[in-house]
Amino acid sequence: MNKSYFIFGLMLAGFIILAGCTGGSTSCDSDKKCKEWQICDMGKKVCVLAPERCNADAECNDTMKMCNATSHNCMYKTGKCRLSADCPGWQLCVQENCTAKPGFCDGDSACNAQLERCHPQTHTCRPKQGLCYNNYDCESWQQCNVVENKCVPLPDRCDSDYQCQLWQYCNASTNYCEPKAGFCKNDLNCESWAMCDESLNKCIARKGFCATDRECTTWELCEPTGHLCQPKRDMCNNYLDCGNWQYCDTVQHRCGTKVGYCAKDSECASGEACDENDHLCK
Repeated sequence: MNKSYFIFGLMLAGFIILAGCTGGSTSCDSDKKCKEWQICDMGKKVCVLAPERCNADAECNDTMKMCNATSHNCMYKTGKCRLSADCPGWQLCVQENCTAKPGFCDGDSACNAQLERCHPQTHTCRPKQGLCYNNYDCESWQQCNVVENKCVPLPDRCDSDYQCQLWQYCNASTNYCEPKAGFCKNDLNCESWAMCDESLNKCIARKGFCATDRECTTWELCEPTGHLCQPKRDMCNNYLDCGNWQYCDTVQHRCGTKVGYCAKDSECASGEACDENDHLCK
């Protein structure tokens, strides 16, 4: 054998013996040097299990118990018991098994299969989602149809579009039927320039306003921001619609050039040009 390997083996064996490697016991001189679930064996100076604590299921000496890996306490296996006190408050101990008390359930099979499920927190049979015995089984925007045991929307509330009128949709956040875009129930559903035609449930332009060019005269267009009819370019309703060097022909609704001003060079004398800034011939 290689001499260096032999020496290493002896050193390793010595380390194991000195460390007392018989399960990873920690050396100690008081309980404070040990884990919470251990005490110090003052004779051997190592940490050992405290009374009624465990490291493995076998140390519980009870086939109905198991060792909790976190607390190192022996605990009854799930569903096992000797007394009702060993079970959760909603159960009784029957033949060493925790069983639901009358009025409680430990699974859906204990409930009415058509209507109920076993609620995981209360351990009682409660109506399934959307089903009910009374209004308190439903959402705040619903009521219980006790004939069919179904939760249905309150008047003017909804859970889908088909419960609303054709010009409405169901708002999934509020569960109210609300007008679709461009439709209305009253004026408040329309923009400030519009009003609600309640016979059509549609927003239409108020008097003096417009939604499209068709609602203006032939020489006007509908300005999309303010929704007001305004003259097309180079057309007018009064002098304010023209430049200060122009006048408004209120018959033709066109802006014309005032005497002494010009719009183009051809309106100036020979050798002059129309200044586009002040519209004077120079």
